[in-house]
Amino acid sequence: MNHDIQTILYACDLGEGGETALAYAIGLAGRIGARLQVLTVIDDERERSFVDSDSHVPQQALDKYHNARAARTLAHIQAQLADFYAARGATAPLAPITELIVHEGDDVPQAILDEADRGGADLILMASRGKGVVAGLLFGSATHEVLRRTHKPLLLVPVGP
Repeated sequence: MNHDIQTILYACDLGEGGETALAYAIGLAGRIGARLQVLTVIDDERERSFVDSDSHVPQQALDKYHNARAARTLAHIQAQLADFYAARGATAPLAPITELIVHEGDDVPQAILDEADRGGADLILMASRGKGVVAGLLFGSATHEVLRRTHKPLLLVPVGP
């Protein structure tokens, strides 16, 4: 079994502290010479769109809305990356990012695990806001579910207060 980390999947939720975890992921990937894939999963609102919208809204218009939403999310990630590199100037590490992925889905942990398998990730990296196990169990936590379901190493980066 090969334990080399060649590909890291950073699963981000664009929440508070995400910049800290992104910086850690970029730094780690740069130090070990790994590729870095950045994934965010957004809620799949397509079914709700069908229920909530007037039946006279053409499918093409709904698809355009959802595609634009995914594009805005991707632009947000790209802006975070640009800010990261602009703030560091000449001292910024090389850009190890090989792929930016926006996935629409309702089961966030499964989307992360599927993308880790699809992209051949050797390590999954996620932010942890330290809200505690009880809060995670009561209200659900993608991090706890990924930890429970994965067979790959999972690295949690603390980003909370």
